[in-house]
Amino acid sequence: MLATLGKVNVIGFDGPDPELTILWFSSGKAVAKTICYDNEDFENAMAHKACRYEGYEVIKNAK
Repeated sequence: MLATLGKVNVIGFDGPDPELTILWFSSGKAVAKTICYDNEDFENAMAHKACRYEGYEVIKNAK
């Protein structure tokens, strides 16, 4: 089935694209994700979440 503009009601966040995505790992598996829209989001995530998980991977989004 093909969707065409006007037939689909799109809802959700229509804001800026994120700068970074952080994947949080426990037991070798990605168990959570944090979306960062700026460096302040990243610093807050690292300060409050890094100690909860065994590791993390930061993915820089292409612009």
